Amino acid sequence: MAESNKGEQHANRAREMLRQGRLKDAERELRAAVASDPTRGDWMLNLGWTLEAIGRQDEALQQYRQSATLLPTARDPRLAEGVLLGKLNRHAEAVTALEATLRIDPKCETASSLLIRALAQSARHEEAETAYYMALDAIKRPATAHLEIARSLLARGDLKRAEHCYRRAIAEGPTLTGSRIELARVLLMAGRGAETAPLLNEEFRRGVVPPPLALEAARLHLACGRANDAVQVLEQLARIEPSNPRLHLLLARAMRRRGDLVRAIRHSEVASRLSGEMPGLATEAALIGLGRGFRDDARKLLEKEITARGVPVDRVDVIEVISALLAVGLVELAAKGMKERFGDDVLKSHFDDAEVLRLAARIALEQGQKTGDFRRGRALARRAFRLDPASLANVQNLALIALERKRFDCAAAWIARGRRLDPSDQGIRKLRTLWWWRRLTRV
Repeated sequence: MAESNKGEQHANRAREMLRQGRLKDAERELRAAVASDPTRGDWMLNLGWTLEAIGRQDEALQQYRQSATLLPTARDPRLAEGVLLGKLNRHAEAVTALEATLRIDPKCETASSLLIRALAQSARHEEAETAYYMALDAIKRPATAHLEIARSLLARGDLKRAEHCYRRAIAEGPTLTGSRIELARVLLMAGRGAETAPLLNEEFRRGVVPPPLALEAARLHLACGRANDAVQVLEQLARIEPSNPRLHLLLARAMRRRGDLVRAIRHSEVASRLSGEMPGLATEAALIGLGRGFRDDARKLLEKEITARGVPVDRVDVIEVISALLAVGLVELAAKGMKERFGDDVLKSHFDDAEVLRLAARIALEQGQKTGDFRRGRALARRAFRLDPASLANVQNLALIALERKRFDCAAAWIARGRRLDPSDQGIRKLRTLWWWRRLTRV
């Protein structure tokens, strides 16, 4: 009896020390309590939580397992073990612990969502779906289960179902941090970037967004062509994490797209000092250099970087890089990047994307100047023009193709159309001079 009272005193002192954040002292008291009565599984569980907070995960796991042995009908030891195993990426072991938790408490939402995650991370997606439907049956509003199965569906490329599950997660758990940012990423992948702005704005309106999620939101703004929104997010984040190299890289990109090359250079230099080998840094430096007229330097950087790493993932970035490759004369690299990102036949796969078709037409035009075959370039350019008849770039492509095919009357008509769209455009003026010269030399 005296030993039991002594153990209780140690346990009580440990609870007070935990409230004060004195983890080492709490560990000492809990070990003394457990030593006085080794049959108290609840003290072992508290000791496990304390060891995990200190960072000694293996010892914490041992305490959780011993506690589960002593408390065969208790949920918390098994749940704590499953949570920690998930953090350690030991997903197969986590599945066992989480399934044991749900056998004791089928309505435990944390265990259900973590089980779905562990199964998905182990590539057991069918079992993850089964766990999801069991959660739907047992739990009234399983918001986190919707969130985890949405992530699993996204990993499998099922964007339609992933969007549906993300929306259900947001409806049933409106306070879930980052869920709207994840849904925005799905919409961007589905080519619906215009729908992402309200979601991202709502995420920030609801409260403080953790820095990694804020950085992802800024990247999504940039990927959708919203440089001003990205700058607003990044400048606020810079006050919290001024030494984050990726933040400065994104700021450099946003400033360059706004035409502020001076600040773009400054942020790219800061990013380079913080992390000189960061992916995308050399590409950004090349694009800034190209904007300042350093064509040869930009060519060298782009050729090295794109050969080594390939083109970026985001559509806006890809179009920007391919345009830069064409501007510096790296046509073959541009063609390779176009094929990697958009496929072999964009006329079929991206028949309603004027920007992609315009770039493909430009590549086909450059390649046709070597082979003398402009049929593909002409088909691509005409399709792009039908989608966007107000685009000077499309008119220029068609005028140049007509000139290469020696259709001077047709070229004159396209040049006249371009002059009506923008009489001061330098590209149209150069084409008019070229038309006059080629027509004269032909005569």
